[in-house]
Amino acid sequence: MELVRRQQEASKGPKGDGSRKPFNPGGIVSKLWFERLSSKLKMPLFFGILIGIVPAVALWSLGIIIRIATDFTGVPIVSLPLLILNVTFLLVSSRLICQCAEGLRQYTDTLGPGLALKNLNHLYSIRAILTIWIILVLASGLLFDPLIFKLYYSFNQSLLRVIVTSFLRFIQATFLWVLGYSMYSIYRWGKLPIKLKSFTDDPALGLSAYGKASLFFVTLYIIGVLLTFPMFVYRGDAVVLSQVIFFSLGLGIFLIPLFGLRKKLIVAKQQKLAWISSRHSRVMELIESTGEGPLESSLVNELIAVDNIRRDLQQINTWPFNASVLAKMVTAVVLPLAVTISATYLIHMLQL
Repeated sequence: MELVRRQQEASKGPKGDGSRKPFNPGGIVSKLWFERLSSKLKMPLFFGILIGIVPAVALWSLGIIIRIATDFTGVPIVSLPLLILNVTFLLVSSRLICQCAEGLRQYTDTLGPGLALKNLNHLYSIRAILTIWIILVLASGLLFDPLIFKLYYSFNQSLLRVIVTSFLRFIQATFLWVLGYSMYSIYRWGKLPIKLKSFTDDPALGLSAYGKASLFFVTLYIIGVLLTFPMFVYRGDAVVLSQVIFFSLGLGIFLIPLFGLRKKLIVAKQQKLAWISSRHSRVMELIESTGEGPLESSLVNELIAVDNIRRDLQQINTWPFNASVLAKMVTAVVLPLAVTISATYLIHMLQL
């Protein structure tokens, strides 16, 4: 994304010295746990992602050996690559979201210098990730398995299932926290008294960067849900129900932070339309005052200009993204999901 590119350029040293300095807001090291591990071991980022894959695969293998169901129980030649792909995607996506959020923080300062000086260190909080991890573990063991999925285990079986899925839950908690806090940051920035840009520069008055970032985040979330609950491989009711639950959660995560931005756009559009309407009324009063006489060229030109400006102002978006972008996203992601879910239930009903 453009914001990620700008952040990477900003992290470079002065031209000519060939140096690169890591992005470090507020002078505090801002990295996710697997990035910190890679840095401490003086290894490339790929090694940090490998740190996330190895324990997940080891515990998955343990689940296969002791015959305890995991999130990717099935034929190993299929489920193992899916597990590796899922873990890799969640970790890489978490890093991309962090980079984009940092870029948005810098962009917010350009709309109102000093407004977003507060750093995003909470985005990398291991304590917050551990809290989400505990919630996921408890929700899986006490809510989803027995009540929603109707999977009843003995205490020992439940404990073993918690163990073999524990690290994968930690990976998921990392992604969910980074995503959630980034969307919260967008909501927080949307409430700041930022200076909006001209509608000639951006139909969203400079807020399209937040909308594009939100669409990017929710797209990663949707792909993450599809990889975590791969309905194209596992077609049980529990998988379908899981997707419905998490997609509904994703819709809220996506929309709620944007309401503040939408309110800003609506108010700004109303104010600009009210201003041009008053200008139009003044011109019309002058025209009416001439009676049946010929119109002055200056009045005619002003009336034409006012009409053109009004049409331009009508084009101001009331959401911080282009409607065509949202339509493409719905077509590319949501529609196939809806068709797949409908087809799954139809097949299930025909088999009864």
